[in-house]
Amino acid sequence: MLLVALLALAAVHTAAAMGVVGIDYGTESTKISLVKPGMPFDVVLSRDSKRKVPSAVAWKMQERLHGSDATSLATRFPGDTFVAAKLLMGRSFDDANAPARERVAGLLNTELFASQRGTCEARRATDYTTDKSGADTYTVEELVGAQLSHARTLAEETAGEEFRRSYPGSVGNFGGLDVVITVPVFWTAAERQSMMDAAEIAGFKPRLVSDGAAVGVNYAQSRTFATPERHLFYDAGAGSTRATIVEFSTKTVQAESVISIGSMQKEAVVVDVLSAGWNREASGLALDLLIRDVLADKFTEGHAAKLSKPVREQPRAMARLLKEANRVKHILSANAEASVNIEGLADDIDFRSRLSREDFEALVEKAGLTSAFGEPVAEALRNAKMKIGDLTSVVLVGGMSRVPLVQAALRAAGVPDSKVAQNVNADEAAVMGAAFYGAEFNPQFRMKSIRAHDGNAYPVVLREKGGKDEVIFPQGPFLQERHERKYKDVHEDFSFEVAYAPSSKSKLDTFAPELYRIELVEIHNHLAGLKERGEIEQVDIDLNVTLVTQPLGIYSVESAWLNVKQKPTSIAGALRSFFNVGAQRSEAANASEPTVVVNATDDKNATAAAKPKKAKKPTPTDRSIRIVGRAVSVGSNRPMSGSELKTAKDRLYVANVEMRRRAAKEEARNVLEAYIYRARDIVHDENFGAASKRKERDDIAAKAEELSEWLNEREAELAPTDKLKSKLASLQALVSPVEKRMAEQSGRGAAVRRFTKALEETRAFVVQARANLSEALAAGTGSKYSTAELDTLNGNVERDDKWYREGEAKQARKKADEDPVFKVDELDKRVKKLRDTVKRLASRRIPKTRPPKKSKEAKSSSSATSESATASPAASDAPPKHEEL
Repeated sequence: MLLVALLALAAVHTAAAMGVVGIDYGTESTKISLVKPGMPFDVVLSRDSKRKVPSAVAWKMQERLHGSDATSLATRFPGDTFVAAKLLMGRSFDDANAPARERVAGLLNTELFASQRGTCEARRATDYTTDKSGADTYTVEELVGAQLSHARTLAEETAGEEFRRSYPGSVGNFGGLDVVITVPVFWTAAERQSMMDAAEIAGFKPRLVSDGAAVGVNYAQSRTFATPERHLFYDAGAGSTRATIVEFSTKTVQAESVISIGSMQKEAVVVDVLSAGWNREASGLALDLLIRDVLADKFTEGHAAKLSKPVREQPRAMARLLKEANRVKHILSANAEASVNIEGLADDIDFRSRLSREDFEALVEKAGLTSAFGEPVAEALRNAKMKIGDLTSVVLVGGMSRVPLVQAALRAAGVPDSKVAQNVNADEAAVMGAAFYGAEFNPQFRMKSIRAHDGNAYPVVLREKGGKDEVIFPQGPFLQERHERKYKDVHEDFSFEVAYAPSSKSKLDTFAPELYRIELVEIHNHLAGLKERGEIEQVDIDLNVTLVTQPLGIYSVESAWLNVKQKPTSIAGALRSFFNVGAQRSEAANASEPTVVVNATDDKNATAAAKPKKAKKPTPTDRSIRIVGRAVSVGSNRPMSGSELKTAKDRLYVANVEMRRRAAKEEARNVLEAYIYRARDIVHDENFGAASKRKERDDIAAKAEELSEWLNEREAELAPTDKLKSKLASLQALVSPVEKRMAEQSGRGAAVRRFTKALEETRAFVVQARANLSEALAAGTGSKYSTAELDTLNGNVERDDKWYREGEAKQARKKADEDPVFKVDELDKRVKKLRDTVKRLASRRIPKTRPPKKSKEAKSSSSATSESATASPAASDAPPKHEEL
C-alpha cells in the first residue's frame, strides 16, 4: 500500500514545477546551467547574452552592479569593485594568510581587515553613507552571496520558477529548483562552510560537489563503459590547478527511492573520484599578475620622469594594466607575440609596448610556476598508487589548459601526447555536470542513471580523550556519507573531536586540522533519577551517535540516541518509574473504574454474564531517549552566527529591492526616451501624415520636444518610475489614435474579404441545410436541423449583411484622417460568430428515427389473434380462404 501511495503521489506531482540549477562559481567567472523538463539542457545566459558571468560585484555610489557591468567599473572605481573573493573564503585574518590576502588586495587596491569572527572583511574606498559614518564594509560571504543572488535571479528568470529554500532531499521535490554548487576538491570544511553561508545569505541551501566529480558526470553522460576506465581530469583554472583521477564503471545498483520507475535494481554508470592533486599557486590569476607587473615596469622605465607618482601607487592605472594583462595572456596562447596599447594610462601618458611568448614563459619559469602546473598530476597518481600507464586518458579542462606553457608542463610531468584528450567542453563541463549530478537525486527525472561518489581529499579522524585517532571518513571516494558509533556505559555528558588526520597537515595550506568538537549533552539529566535511587547499576546503557557529512566536507551530528535497557538480573518492575513513563496516571485511571463481580447470581438464581478483567500491560524494560548532539566548530572553521546571517540577509534584501527599483526606473526612462525619438520621426512619415490631421502632428511634435527637454533636467533624474510611465502615457495618448487609424486602413481590406466570404459560406450552408431538412421530412426520418434554427441563422446573415452595407456606405464618405465607422475587430467577431454557429450545426449527429407507437385497440386485437392462434393450432394449418369482393 505504501508503494502504491507513493507512486500515486509521484503521478500527481509529475507535472509540478521542478528543476536543478548548477552553479560553477569560479575565481574569474561564473557559469550557470539549468535542467528542467520541457526546456533544453543548457547554460543560463547573462544580461548581455554571454555564456558566463564575471565573478565580480561593484558599487557605483549606492547602485550595485554585477558581471560585466562590475568589471567595466573596475578601471574607474577600483576600490569599489571586488573580484577574486573566492580566494578569501574560509580564511582567517592572521599572519599565516597574509600572502593570500595581499594577493587579492593588490588586484584592485582592496582594503581588507578582520571581521568580528576573525575572517576577512572588505571596505569600500568611498563613503556614500548619508551620515558619513564611514564606508560600507562587507564580509567575504556577503560579497559572494551578492554574486550568488545575481546567479539565482538569472536562473529563476530563465526557468520561470524560484529556488528552494531548504536543503534538497534525497527522494526528490515537487516544486522549486534544487541547486548544486561546484567547489575545488581540496577545499577544507572552513571554505565549504563559507560557501554555504554565502548561499544562505542569497536565500538557498545547495548541494556541494567537487569540480572534478562534476566534470566526471558530464563525461559519463554521453558514454558507456563496458569495462572500467580511469581518466585524469586536469583542470587549470584562474584560482588554482587540480588533477582528479576518476574511475568509470557500469554496475547494478539499488534504486534510492521507492517511487523510482521500474524495478528496485537498475544498471547505472558509477563515477568514483579516486584521488586528487592540486596546487593553489599555479593559476591563471598568477600569470595575469606576472604580466601586469612586467608591463608596469616597462611603463615606469619609459616614463618615470613624467609621472607625478609611481604607477604602482595609482590604483586606476594598475587596474587597467591587470585588465590588459589578461587580454595579453589569451593572445599569447595562440600567437608568438602580443602588442600593448593603453591610452592615457597614467597622467595622460599613453603606453605602447610588446610582449613575446618567449619572454612570458621565461617570467613564469623564473617565478617557479612552470613545474607547479605539473605537480598536481604526480600527486594525484601518487595518492591513487597508480602510474600514468594505468590511465585511459588525461582530459584537459579549464581555460588555462589552452596555454602552451601549461601543456608543456604536463609533458614535463610525464604525460605523453597520446594520453592527452580534449573531448569535453573545457569551460562548461563542470557546470553542466553539476546540474546533472543534482538531477540524479530526483527520481522524477527520466534520464541516464549515473551514480557519482565525490572525493575526500583529507582523511577525517575521530579523536577521543586518551584514545587513538580512528579514521571515520577515509581519503578517496565518499562511498558512505554517514558514520555510526556506539558507546557503552555512558553515564555523563561527554565530547570527542573530529579532525583531519595528521598526515594531511602539509596539504592544508594555512588551515588548522581541527574541525569540530562533538558535544553530547543532557545525558546526566536523563539518568539523574536512576542515580539518585541507586538503580544505575541495574541497567545497561548504550549511546548511538550518527555523524553525517552533508553537504559533503561539512560534518555534523545527524542523531544521538541513549538506549537504556534493564538487566536480566534486575527485580521485575523495580524500574517502573523510569521505563513506564506515566504508569502512575494509568493505574489511577484504572482504579477509578467500578468493580464488577464475576460469576455472581441475581435473586432469580440467573447467572450474570461474566466480564473479563483487563489484562495489565507488561512494564517495558527498555527506553530510547533522543540526546542533543552539537558540532561546535573549532580551528579555522568559523561559520556565521544566526544573528550575522540575519543581518547579512536583510542587507542583501534591501540592496536587491533597491537594484530592482533602479532597474525598473532605468527601463522606464529608456522606453520613454526611445518613444520620444520614434514620435519625432513618425510625424514625418508619409503614411502617418495621411492618417492624421495637421493639428495632431503639431501636438505630437510639441509634446515630444517638451518631454525631451524634461529628460535632461534634474527633475527627471529624481523622478520615480510611475512619473516616467505617466509621461510616456501622455505621449502615447496622442500617437495611438493615429496608429490605430493606420492599422484599420491596412487591415480593413482583408477583414472585408473574410467577412463577405463568411456571409457567402453561411448562405450556402442554409440553402443546403433546408434541402436536407425537406428530404428528411418527406422520408419521415430525423434531421440535424430545425426550421427555427435555420430561420434564425438566415436572419443573422441578413442583419450582418445590412449592417455591413450601411457601414460601408458611411465609410466611403470618410477621409483617411478620420476614425473609421466600423473596425476590423468587429468584422472578425461577426465572422467568428457565424462560423461557430455553422460548425456547431454541421457537427451534430442525425437523431435516430423511432417506430410509431401502437394504439390500445391494435394491441387488444393483436392479443386476441394471438390467443386464437394458440387455442386452435390445427386451424392454422388449413389453407387460407379467399372472400369474394
